[in-house]
Amino acid sequence: MSEESVIEVGENEINDAKEFLELDEIRVGTRVILVGKNGRKRLVDLGILQIIAKCGHIEFIKDYLDLSIPLGDIHGKYGVYTEIEYLALNEKCYTEDEDLVAVLKKLKEYILKREKASTIRY
Repeated sequence: MSEESVIEVGENEINDAKEFLELDEIRVGTRVILVGKNGRKRLVDLGILQIIAKCGHIEFIKDYLDLSIPLGDIHGKYGVYTEIEYLALNEKCYTEDEDLVAVLKKLKEYILKREKASTIRY
């Protein structure tokens, strides 16, 4: 069993969502904890964010990395809480990694059920 490293990064250390376009490939699963000035923390997968950036969805990344925006507001705007949920709903951004695509498809099914259930009023 291997240990995972945890890296905490200040929210200002990732200044521009477009930086993901300029970097060499970041492996999916490369995660860091962003720490905001307000004390809020957000676990982010840099590899997933890079896939989203290469697909042209820079606005989502800007919002997601802005720790002054609560996840509830991210959900209100995009219908997702995390970057992997966002990728799951955007099939045009899928990679050729069959394992990742299988996970994304299952996650998409779950998200659509969750969102449908949340619109049902009792």
